[in-house]
Amino acid sequence: MAKVKVRISVDFAVCQGCATCQALCPELFEVREDGKAWPKEIVEVEESELENLLSRIKEAASTCPLRMHNI
Repeated sequence: MAKVKVRISVDFAVCQGCATCQALCPELFEVREDGKAWPKEIVEVEESELENLLSRIKEAASTCPLRMHNI
């Protein structure tokens, strides 16, 4: 099965470190010492897992109080 690469960007000037995105998608986000949510490196997922992952990413983006994630 083919792998798909997923990358997310975060507007660090806006991020307040509420960590909602990290709670919903810990495989894609981490909160670092500066308190900001950092996307992890590009993640490769199986094509069959992509729909589920995108759904969770969209949920994480929509629950961000500042709407600062780009998918």
